[in-house]
Amino acid sequence: MQVESIAEKKGTFFLPDIDQAEALGTQIQWLDINNTEAGTVLLQPKTDVPPVHFHPHQEELFYVKEGELEVFLTNKWINLKAGNSLKIPRKSLHTYRNHSIDQIVFDFTITPVVRFRKMMEEMGVYVQQGKIRGTDFRSTTYLCRVMTAFPDVTQSVKPPQFFVKCMAFINRVFFR
Repeated sequence: MQVESIAEKKGTFFLPDIDQAEALGTQIQWLDINNTEAGTVLLQPKTDVPPVHFHPHQEELFYVKEGELEVFLTNKWINLKAGNSLKIPRKSLHTYRNHSIDQIVFDFTITPVVRFRKMMEEMGVYVQQGKIRGTDFRSTTYLCRVMTAFPDVTQSVKPPQFFVKCMAFINRVFFR
């Protein structure tokens, strides 16, 4: 059973290119913007994603279209309401979540282009194959495997990158 999204209720056309709603609570529709990796995210209620991380070469911008997005930046949580935006400088610790009972729709842009889209597409393949089904141990090892394959895109801070690398190693050894 598919839940009607905010975008559908408001008559906005939203066709996700990456559908991780059941596994990770997110859907992404890519946006074509020159020299940037960008998309619209539909974030399900009560969703914590991704781990605290930073982008070594890219800055990120969030723009909330519907709902209220909680963003952790450096050392504090910031609430962004519809119409608000927030720039995440390169190498800044951050994450986001939706602790509300409503879906959130937000746009993101990441510049310059590195391989963020490729990383998300690889994660989407594991979701479609049923290898990532949530945050259970096996799924987490696959998420870590993806993160370690793209160190130029993202580095985990919490959990530490060393732990992510260990989990990716466990994945390669035990979950081919």
